[in-house]
Amino acid sequence: MKIIPLGVGGAFTKTSYHNNYIMQLDEKCMLIDAGTTLRYSLPEAGFHYRDIHFIFISHLHFDHVGGLEELVLQRFWHFEEGEHVPLKTTIIIHEKLFDSLSALLRNGLENQGRTVDDFCDFICLNDRESYKIGDYVFSPFDTSDAHAEGMLSFGFKLARKDLNIIFSSDVKRLEDAKLLGQIDNNTTAIFQDVSFTFNGAHSTLQEVLDYYPENLHRKIYAMHYNDHIENFLDVIERSHIQLVKKQKMIEF
Repeated sequence: MKIIPLGVGGAFTKTSYHNNYIMQLDEKCMLIDAGTTLRYSLPEAGFHYRDIHFIFISHLHFDHVGGLEELVLQRFWHFEEGEHVPLKTTIIIHEKLFDSLSALLRNGLENQGRTVDDFCDFICLNDRESYKIGDYVFSPFDTSDAHAEGMLSFGFKLARKDLNIIFSSDVKRLEDAKLLGQIDNNTTAIFQDVSFTFNGAHSTLQEVLDYYPENLHRKIYAMHYNDHIENFLDVIERSHIQLVKKQKMIEF
């Protein structure tokens, strides 16, 4: 499993691009979220819209979904030797998010006689369902209301044989998200949004350290963090967590 952070920043980042990822699962590429900076971060990391086989959307804040319509259109309006060869986009979502995401896409895609279904295929899963991508098993879990009250949001577990990673998406109220319930003896890494200053919609470093048992701290990969991260390096070192870095590949 190779993970390429296209960006690691928050919604208003000026330096780190939005917190979106490419996960290379054998021969398949899965995009995790599609923020508005995707048009820059994806090619800068050496990828093209055509390289994406699956997309997971965690929630509908613009730094996670603002670049999705452009991606879908770029893939649909694909040409080879002057011939239109449309590529449909496969989107994996929790079933609770389907209506909201479909409505969002309809605003831009449903014109000239086309519907969202002309552009996208949806794989809708619930908390008890998983989807296999080669040897990998992808399982979403519900974190609604834990990021922003009244907002649907979802994380996931990605497993292969005796290894798995947990991806939190965006979370403020860790207890409500019940992230510890997703962790088992095979969990190798916990990708957790971490703010190094007070934040009303994201966990602070101290909240993260207080929530997770100390034996898990070294498995935490901090993401979706503040700009000017260099101001917090001493705090990070003392905490023993890992820091995800933009475009620096992580391999398990």
